[in-house]
Amino acid sequence: MKTILIFTALFISVSFAKAQNLATEEVTLFAQCMIELQDQNEMVALEAEMRQNPSIKVVRLDYYSQRAFILTKQIDQLSEEQFTSWFNASSDKVRCIQIGTYGIDTINPYPFPGCDKQ
Repeated sequence: MKTILIFTALFISVSFAKAQNLATEEVTLFAQCMIELQDQNEMVALEAEMRQNPSIKVVRLDYYSQRAFILTKQIDQLSEEQFTSWFNASSDKVRCIQIGTYGIDTINPYPFPGCDKQ
């Protein structure tokens, strides 16, 4: 009987610890888009600048595909307006935005469906 109580207490302790870890896990959002920058040096400078943003965990700007991909940190919501503002002076060159929860929502493959140059 004592053994059963010990195993029960141990099981409850482990379950409680796991529940606490799940509750405190950080949500990571992803955002991707097309960005039309014709100057590769400008894109490299923009990527370096975006790496300084405290809300961005990972940023990748690809000059050849004109694609941007970002993973967030320490935020649980991201609007298109907030996302485009991270591109500063180039925000007017951003199009075909997709935002979702990383690991839950499907990331659209490149080239993005329904995203034509306009």
